[in-house]
Amino acid sequence: MQLSGMNWFSNFQGQNLSWKNVGLHYLATQVYLPSSPIMAAMWCPIIGLLLLLLPLGPSSAIKFPLIGNVYPDGHFYATLQIGKPLKPYFLDIDTGSNLTWLECKHPDHGCKGCNQRTPHPYYKPAAHNLMVRCDSWICAQLRKDQPGSPQCPNSDPHRCHYDIQYVSGRSKGDLANDMIFINRRDDMNYVFGCGYEQEEPLEQPSPPAVDGILGLGRGSVGFVAQLKAQKKIVRNVIGHCLSIHGNGNLYIGDFRLPPGDVTWAPMSTSLPYYSPGPATLLYDEQPIRGSPAFTTVFDSGATYTYTPGQIYNGLVSKVQDTLHKSSLKVVKDRALPQCWKGKMPFRSVDDVKNEFKPLSLKITHARGTSNLDIPPENYLIVTKDGNACLAILDGSSDRVLRHLILIGDVTMQDLFVIYDNEVNRIGWVRAQCDRMQDLESVIIDSRL
Repeated sequence: MQLSGMNWFSNFQGQNLSWKNVGLHYLATQVYLPSSPIMAAMWCPIIGLLLLLLPLGPSSAIKFPLIGNVYPDGHFYATLQIGKPLKPYFLDIDTGSNLTWLECKHPDHGCKGCNQRTPHPYYKPAAHNLMVRCDSWICAQLRKDQPGSPQCPNSDPHRCHYDIQYVSGRSKGDLANDMIFINRRDDMNYVFGCGYEQEEPLEQPSPPAVDGILGLGRGSVGFVAQLKAQKKIVRNVIGHCLSIHGNGNLYIGDFRLPPGDVTWAPMSTSLPYYSPGPATLLYDEQPIRGSPAFTTVFDSGATYTYTPGQIYNGLVSKVQDTLHKSSLKVVKDRALPQCWKGKMPFRSVDDVKNEFKPLSLKITHARGTSNLDIPPENYLIVTKDGNACLAILDGSSDRVLRHLILIGDVTMQDLFVIYDNEVNRIGWVRAQCDRMQDLESVIIDSRL
């Protein structure tokens, strides 16, 4: 295959079998050590060296520590090492996006509208890094994963262009191919976006302090899909646990689950998103009047949860009725539209959560129904001013969100969420994500 057409797939095909390709079992059964203790002592270091030089098989699981929070940062990021020489980049984890991209100083376009708050210098590709041809397999997959991406222009067939519209913002760029560090003894060629033009909405106070997006979506150009294609992992499964106190972990591959009963729902095969199907929102176990079922999507790239206008207006009305006899008062806050203050500033959601009722999503699918419980701490935040704010927003002004219930980070806090692309299912279980560090000890064959 062509270099720009993912020739790294061919690296695993048609290789001549040499001693370096032979498995550990073969060496163990074919090497005969002499019975003499002296000869055995001479052979042991040699055999040890040969075993160290054996190529590693695919890791069963990979773990990335996450840094960030819902408020005030508004994102959770993983650190990846990319390029030659390897350099660190902070990437916002995004299960709603297929393409990974970095803010990029393009040799022809520079970096228009790029984030001035990136924690590291912009990625600066060499010319050969951008030779991902527009007629390559990976570029065709990008256009399939991202409808609306530019078709191949006759004037510039040597580069694969993309143009991605997000709920808040837009990114344009070219595909690049460079090295990415996977673990202590392994790396790989990885195709990602060199984002040379960014657009942020005017009302957004400032873009997040990250270097780009880690695309964890369902498409073929996604980070995990490329890991599996290059045999770095065995199974395309993603898990994340975002702590309500900040930080968390991202798991990829064949990881074990935390204790507890996982609620599973089949993923829709007709949508490009992680969707368990249509759902209705309940407030204190009662349906919100006049609100039909809407398709539900899990999106770790969204800070807050969004609902269509019918649901949002009904929810706000229910909350106001609940607080009618409360000591809480409506207050304006720059953080979010619906906020309340108490007699004293709140220090955390724990100070105010008892004033609110729980929510739940009743998700309907081919195998029945599944429920996602949403306690107040999963739909409220406390701002810098000590006010409590509703972290569910009205999506009716967006052409996509007006038809979706989009589950953002705030609602996924202290949930272990699993996206199983092997059997097309999504699951969740309540967990204390700030105490999940010991999960690393039960990840099979992790080399991070």
